[in-house]
Amino acid sequence: MHQHTMIPGVVDGTVTSSVDADGNVSFRIAIRESGLRPEKADHIEVVLTRQDARALMSAPERSAPVACSVGVRLNSAPFPALSSL
Repeated sequence: MHQHTMIPGVVDGTVTSSVDADGNVSFRIAIRESGLRPEKADHIEVVLTRQDARALMSAPERSAPVACSVGVRLNSAPFPALSSL
């Protein structure tokens, strides 16, 4: 397996996955949630169509890029000084 270098600034979080009736796969990532109510955490959601999810899982060791949609909801400011703006 190819080992990736760490991305600076990585924070702990949780990921949940779901599949809708059309077979689209969604990965919802909650970050910076320590001590926060879930709705106050920052969220990133990656959505793959059924076809793209299958392409990704057919050969995960190759890391071939597949199309996706990404949603971002930031509830926390990256710097304490910004939270007072």
